[in-house]
Amino acid sequence: MKRRIIAALGASAVAALVLSGCGSATPQGNQASGTTIEIQSNFTSDVSRGKVLDKLIAEFNKTNDGKYTVVSKAQPDWPTLQQQIRSSISAGTTPDLFLYNFNPTDLSREESGKLMDWSKYLDDDTEWKGRFKDDNLAALDIGGETVGIPGDQAPALFYYNTALFEAAGITEFPATWDEYLADAQKLKDSGVAAISMMTADDSWHTMNAFSYLATAEGGADVYAPGADLDSPAIAKAAEYTEKLLKLSTPDAVGGNYSASTSNFLNGQSASIIDGPWLISSIQSGVKNPCSVAVAAAPTFDNDAIDPGYTVTDSLNVWGAAKQKDAAKEKAVVAWMKFFTSNDSAVKMAVEGEYPMAVQTELSDADRKKASCQMVQVIDIANAAPTSVVQAAREITSGAQAKVPSLLESLALGQTSPNDFAKQLQAVNSQ
Repeated sequence: MKRRIIAALGASAVAALVLSGCGSATPQGNQASGTTIEIQSNFTSDVSRGKVLDKLIAEFNKTNDGKYTVVSKAQPDWPTLQQQIRSSISAGTTPDLFLYNFNPTDLSREESGKLMDWSKYLDDDTEWKGRFKDDNLAALDIGGETVGIPGDQAPALFYYNTALFEAAGITEFPATWDEYLADAQKLKDSGVAAISMMTADDSWHTMNAFSYLATAEGGADVYAPGADLDSPAIAKAAEYTEKLLKLSTPDAVGGNYSASTSNFLNGQSASIIDGPWLISSIQSGVKNPCSVAVAAAPTFDNDAIDPGYTVTDSLNVWGAAKQKDAAKEKAVVAWMKFFTSNDSAVKMAVEGEYPMAVQTELSDADRKKASCQMVQVIDIANAAPTSVVQAAREITSGAQAKVPSLLESLALGQTSPNDFAKQLQAVNSQ
């Protein structure tokens, strides 16, 4: 879900897009029958997850022939889809079911009174409820109502080239950040950068590292909304981020996502912190794909947070319109239970390269079908004791805009780690 370029849209263009949309899947076989629901997402039929969604819709419609019919309406551009959803809710035409980006600092959608409450359905089916993380359900509890179902929350994990690690004399992935820095120096001495970093755009790869460093030192709430960012933990994270930038490729300062990713895929850097969308590029762009392994990030040798935790992209949620039609509400629930079942989640992960925000158990046969990286991603996500949203997703939009320049100043030695923390707090408070 990451790696999308946000383009500004004029009001007239948005209005036109809301009216037009972009279809993905239509009912298979017979014409729509029974109760029809429409789902809106960015799962277009030309991408892996969209192809799997189409298959699942066809399976669901066949099983519920004459009772329920699901239709997919896909918009490939994520920002456009989000604007369409906001406009629909404001206009009182909330979609039956839709995928959106959850932002705890802007609950206008959740507090609109136009979203369905899933509480009773979750409480009546404890097995289904247990498939979701408690903290995700808690985040979606607004005024005693569960206003959405967790969709995906991509973990940003370490992908590392085992051949380059072994060539530098490193036999296992380091457990602590100080061990990682020692190994990073070995990698540099062997002629390869330790890690892919970037400071342009949203500084995604670098902010992933910063987020892990901050939470490893200060715990899960170190940069939560309202936290004081002018803290020793944030300063230490900046200090170690500065060190990592020096151990990265020469183009890290000013480089963008594409350059940073290419450096890893081409073997110019030995590791990268990214989401599962990277897997398809590894499978197609690395000569021996399974030479790339996946690991949870190191921690500091303290008790700030449990090892094995994950930093994630922001939570994406399936919201639904508050319905007057009881049959349509039942159809929405039936589809969502089917879509978030283990069988469906496995298909989305294995075939669609899209891990969902549910506990996903892979059989031995599934493991043989899935890519070597996806198996590891799912195992790490399932075992994670806690998950923390990446720092740039938790700070204000004004602070987000300042992050690239702050990181560049840090990398060039123009700003000290302590000053970085002070400045980040200052822009986050404006």
